[in-house]
Amino acid sequence: MIQVLGYGSLLSEISARETVPGLERFRLVRVPGYRRIFNKVGVVFFSRHGACSDSLEIASCATEPAVGCEIVCSAFDCPESEFLELYEREHRFRWIEVEALEADGSCSTGRICTRYSDDEYRLNKCITESEYERRVGRYYRGRLWRDDILPFPRYLSFCLRAAAEQGEGVLDNFLDSSFLADGKTSLRRYLAQREPVLDWLKAGADYGYRDS
Repeated sequence: MIQVLGYGSLLSEISARETVPGLERFRLVRVPGYRRIFNKVGVVFFSRHGACSDSLEIASCATEPAVGCEIVCSAFDCPESEFLELYEREHRFRWIEVEALEADGSCSTGRICTRYSDDEYRLNKCITESEYERRVGRYYRGRLWRDDILPFPRYLSFCLRAAAEQGEGVLDNFLDSSFLADGKTSLRRYLAQREPVLDWLKAGADYGYRDS
């Protein structure tokens, strides 16, 4: 088994099981020293969810090191035979190992997706131009990692609902430990100006979402 840590759509056990049906021990943990940041262009938003290339609302969520921050994540054991499918789903991220704090105070180690760069992605994960075209170019032209984009509303709504279903404390952590691509604006501050998103959450709307 490989321990995986989820911080966005993978906060939803239903979403996690779409890719890892054999997962075990789904639970919550804390990961100190990291924050969420919506700075990655979600290619799946173009390939499956009708995103417009003229819009700035095309960001999905990554993580990055941040002193003094802590994110609440899901943790689950993933069978080795199913990890490759999860790796494919999160292909444009860098996978790293981090320490997680369990509910009983003990420590464990898990794999989490974190930010990459366009150059590294092309060099290490898309060996040829044709592979990059198949995975990215036919859907989106431009940099994948940007500091000027905003969360894709449908994805953000799903992440907020996944966090809220885990409890008010998890939702608060999501709002306060997540930042826009500028690295300065917290998600809570951003949503204070985006009442429709909050209304969707309060109304319990079902915005089903599967990441890639």
